[in-house]
Formats: sequence, C-alpha cells, structure tokens
Amino acid sequence: MGAEAQTTSVGSGGEIIRRGPPRGLSRLTAYATGREILILGPGSAGKTKFAEYLRSGALDPEGRREMTYRVTESRTFVVQVGQERGLVLKVRRTVDTPGQVGPIQHANLAGRRKPHALIIMLDCMKTVSTSVQWLGLLCNRLDTVLRKTPSAKRRLSQVIVLLNKRDKVGSRKPDQLRQGVREVLNQHLSVVLGEAKVDSIPILECISVRTEEGTALIDEVIRELAGRLAAR
Repeated sequence: MGAEAQTTSVGSGGEIIRRGPPRGLSRLTAYATGREILILGPGSAGKTKFAEYLRSGALDPEGRREMTYRVTESRTFVVQVGQERGLVLKVRRTVDTPGQVGPIQHANLAGRRKPHALIIMLDCMKTVSTSVQWLGLLCNRLDTVLRKTPSAKRRLSQVIVLLNKRDKVGSRKPDQLRQGVREVLNQHLSVVLGEAKVDSIPILECISVRTEEGTALIDEVIRELAGRLAAR
C-alpha cells in the first residue's frame, strides 16, 4: 500500500485496521489475486455505507442517505487487520447493488459476476417476515443460478449475512431475524452449497453509520471477512 494514501484506524476492540490502494506492481498483483465482493440486499439496508467503510474506514453520520441507482464498482484496495503479520485482504473490487431491482435480479447478478464472496445485508428495522421473504426469494433463485453456472459456484467461497441497524431495535428482534435467516439458508442453499458450508455461514449484527455505539460491530464484520478471505 502506498503510505501516502493509507488510512489507519483503531477498532473498538483495539485492533489496528489499515486500508489503502496498492501502488505500482503491487496494484497489479492485488488485482490479479484479489477477491471480488458482491454486496446484496434490499433498498436502504446499508450496502453502500458498508462498502465505503470496508474501503476507506469512513462512516457517514446517522441520517445521511445516498441512493444507489446502478451497480457500482470500487477500485482495487487492500485491508490489513492487526499488526504487520496480521491478515491481509486484497480486494479486486467491491460491487454495490441497487436494492430497488429486487432479489431475483441480485441473484442473477451473482451468476454473471461470479464473486468470491457474497455479503447479504438485511435491515433490522423491517419486519422479520419482510426480511425473511426477501432473503427466501434471493436464495431460491441463487440455488438455480449456481446450479446452472458451475463456475460461479466454484468461485464463491464465502457468504456472510449482516443484520444491519442493530442499534435501532431491541435485543429480541435480531435473534428472531437470525433464526429466520438460518432457516432460509438451510432450506434453499444446503443442497447446492452443501450442509457444512451453509451451517458455517456467519450471521452478524452490524451498524454501518456513525453513532455513539462505536464501530465494534462493523469492525467485527471486517475481521470476519478478512479472516475468511485474506492471504496470511
């Protein structure tokens, strides 16, 4: 990473997270060996804010909202978690998707883009039934897409589900949503991905805006993603 473009932050747990674009030959290497991360979810779930935090470490204040109207790609960047010999996550690009197009189109995009990782963001403020229904449509179609596109199935190594806006609901809502999410994943993806892989999909709570709660939850997501995708 070029030092002039690098940003360094300290997560709520005290772990150092460095981000920045690689330079010169390192950029070519990062692009060639980096991971493509596709971020899916309904409208207003927080996809764009999460993508920006992953890339730059910047969180918008609560209340600032920017609509995403088209598929948006980031440039290549690198995330380092921990000390010098910690996790190094090379990201070829993140792909942010507009929620308005719906879950079927999101699943179809996964087949076309063939990402290494899927981040599925759900909004804790919506009813559990609404979120579970959206996820069910996504996963049902994703099952078909992965069956018909073996190359996309082979390349997809990680799926992570985020329950965003955790600070806006009580303690019971995320637990109820987590249970519904797990049931949907098991129902629709266990055959195409395998039961063991589906059982290992993390369902994590998240807050992707700047609040008094701090960054502990979203930093844990970054650590989880880096741990699953990074080159040690």
